[in-house]
Amino acid sequence: MGYYAPFFKTGNPLPDSPEGTYLTDVLTDGAEKFIGDYDKEQPFMLSLWYYNVHGPHIGRTDWVERYKKEGLSGKDAEYAAMVSAMDESVGKVRKALDEKGIAENTVVILLSDQGGYFSNAPLSGGKTGGNTLGEGGARVPFIISYPGVTMPGISCDIPVQSIDLFPTLVEIASGKNPKIKDIQGKSLMPLLHGKKFKERNLFFFRSYEDQYTAIMNGDWKMVKYHSGRHDLFNIKNDKSESKNLIDIEVDQAKKMKKQLVKWEKEAVPEF
Repeated sequence: MGYYAPFFKTGNPLPDSPEGTYLTDVLTDGAEKFIGDYDKEQPFMLSLWYYNVHGPHIGRTDWVERYKKEGLSGKDAEYAAMVSAMDESVGKVRKALDEKGIAENTVVILLSDQGGYFSNAPLSGGKTGGNTLGEGGARVPFIISYPGVTMPGISCDIPVQSIDLFPTLVEIASGKNPKIKDIQGKSLMPLLHGKKFKERNLFFFRSYEDQYTAIMNGDWKMVKYHSGRHDLFNIKNDKSESKNLIDIEVDQAKKMKKQLVKWEKEAVPEF
């Protein structure tokens, strides 16, 4: 796969893209056209999944040259260019909503799927390198713009997960909280309204490394490894996860181990 057409060697889903066009721009053009041409009365949901910034790291040429002039080189310049191309595209999509006259009646959600590729200091870990469940790999940008509900510049420090998106969108669309047993996740509408959110366990899973599951509850986070190792951190006091408290906070560790084992039996496939 490459970021310039023809994009894929086999099974190319975008065969009509002129050679040399940049993938991010092609996807954005399609989104703008969809919004501009939309003529139905019922609301739409547009899922726009950019490949940025997944490898190979190939930035759009104009952005790469700009960053090279600013002193970046190699993958640093390519990566920065990819991020800027995506930022530019998000702006174009929002402009299309505005020009269509529906910006004030449209919820926009921006979510990344993994942490940063380079250093995420002071957070530990990242997208690769065996510590993807560290805060540098697990924390991601998550922005919601809901006209009339959210306010610019307001942030929330309560941990949530991408599985919360489905029940949130269902409640936005229907006005009702989908309290269905089989739905994993919780509507974020209370948080968007600035209300309290009941504390809960959050679970994480990584399928192909020694570090493979984690549980977070409040200020506490436990990471488990296939090799049998457990790490315990207080991520409020120790943002960089440098102080392993597994042999110090014994009661907390015992409780979270038990909760993690229970979840594993329900959710993690046997290896």
